[in-house]
Amino acid sequence: MRHAGAVTQPPPLVIPSTRKTIGKIARWTLYISGALAVAFGALVWPGNVREVGNVHGLAGWFVVASLWTLAAVAARSGVARSSVWLAVGSGLVTALTASAQHQLAPGTWITALHVAAGVGSIVLGQRLLARMPRAIRAKSKGECAQIAIKDAAAEFLARKRIAVTGVSRHPTQHGSNVVYRRLRERGYEVFAINPTATEVEGDRCYPDLKSIPGGVDAVVIATRADRAMATMSECAELGIEHVWMHRSVGAGSVSEDAAAWGRQRGMHVIAGGCPLMFDPAADAGHKMMRSLLTLTGKVPRRVMPPVRTREDL
Repeated sequence: MRHAGAVTQPPPLVIPSTRKTIGKIARWTLYISGALAVAFGALVWPGNVREVGNVHGLAGWFVVASLWTLAAVAARSGVARSSVWLAVGSGLVTALTASAQHQLAPGTWITALHVAAGVGSIVLGQRLLARMPRAIRAKSKGECAQIAIKDAAAEFLARKRIAVTGVSRHPTQHGSNVVYRRLRERGYEVFAINPTATEVEGDRCYPDLKSIPGGVDAVVIATRADRAMATMSECAELGIEHVWMHRSVGAGSVSEDAAAWGRQRGMHVIAGGCPLMFDPAADAGHKMMRSLLTLTGKVPRRVMPPVRTREDL
């Protein structure tokens, strides 16, 4: 419990060692190759391509490579995407104009553009370096307040009585039916919700959550997203604290508004992914899907905790 008047210290700035090493190498490569590129670029301008052009070109490619490396590190560190893509674009212009120089006579406008892009790349690289510490600290603060998806899933799947909404009366490969069958197979007390059916998957079906004898500990929402808010409202009314909004390849059942609404009322909401992607309900296929869909954002890496606890309400 946090005491009144207590001061929360900001989390220490921690940069992963591998990222730190790569960033340091890229930084000094950018500085050294940038200095060489500018120096030899001045010699290329009068037309000394044969003598110094190769050195100038090599230094320029090192500038581009180190800038793009810094951009990748900056993106991982949480630097704004606009700054990252601006640096990537500057490196691309530098590379393209470097190639074009060999097709045109030195001292033309393309050489001037190349030099300007090269200088811009060095400046933008320095800008990324300056913004990284602040971005890392901000990202660290935000992630400290969140819960890793694996831990949130483990907490959800520790509940033994789970309702699944949207289960179809016709056995299909619909996501809700698949979730229902798997949880039943893994020993959970699972309850199907469908207001238009009395029986699904060979089991009794319930029209709503309040009709389930003895209630449930958690709910998987597998209906359309526009129906999620109604289910969240019913969960809040019944005191159900754990809700998972199902989403795999398609749009799924995720409603960010409904998720935020639930968290404001002390509920633990997982918005995205599928319970079958995590042990003890997982299988190899769902685990592979989890890896792929995490890259696309369909499965969140971290989950926002409840804004308020039940004690606050």
